[in-house]
Amino acid sequence: MKNAMLLSVAALMLAAGPAVSQERQTLDDFSFSEGIKGSDCKIAFRATDGETWVDFGLGFSDTIFTLEVVRNRWEIVDGKDSDGQDMPLTLTFQDGSSTTSAYGGFRDGMYQGVWGQWHGTNDDPIASQRGIEALMQATSATVSNADGDLVSVNLGPTGFAANKLVDCALAERDKLQGQ
Repeated sequence: MKNAMLLSVAALMLAAGPAVSQERQTLDDFSFSEGIKGSDCKIAFRATDGETWVDFGLGFSDTIFTLEVVRNRWEIVDGKDSDGQDMPLTLTFQDGSSTTSAYGGFRDGMYQGVWGQWHGTNDDPIASQRGIEALMQATSATVSNADGDLVSVNLGPTGFAANKLVDCALAERDKLQGQ
């Protein structure tokens, strides 16, 4: 019951940056927060550089898998078009497997960085499913784009991030259907 109440409180909060904090856990090289932002379940991990956040999302109404890599100020955004969607991100996991977003670009504002979206296109309608499935096997990942590696992140036990997102999305869907 406590977790359901925390999710409800988190759903009411608005956040401009990484995931709205519902619960924070910190261990050596493993720090995360989770919550709801808009219609997405979110889990954000502090990258191994200590200043960047790797923020995974899963839409509970549209099941779109997303990723944002942000920090307060990041020079990689300087002079870049933040309206473009042609800079996909690649997640490469500890076992060497990888998945690349269908779309991606730069984010400017209070938090700066990059984003990727595994929303399926007409020729690849299940891209979001493949993205979350790849995350199910993950304990760590490196995020890269056309310019090279951006950050590495410890994701905790195998499948931790994906399971948190899926559990949240299912719970939020149940709430919506119960209204």
